[in-house]
Amino acid sequence: MKPEEQAAHHRKGYSYRVTDEQIRRWRALPPRVKLQWLEDANRLLAAALTPKARAIQNHFRRGEL
Repeated sequence: MKPEEQAAHHRKGYSYRVTDEQIRRWRALPPRVKLQWLEDANRLLAAALTPKARAIQNHFRRGEL
């Protein structure tokens, strides 16, 4: 395991990777499409998450878990 991977392994929270191709495709989308995707995702989370799940998600975002 590379040193940067070891450091990332020991950090709290979460991470993910995207390929250069995924970045290129995202950048090619018009801003309106990106904003619509974000709005849809936020609506879904607001409707689906229980208060407990939302609290856990917030702990992850702050790197506490």
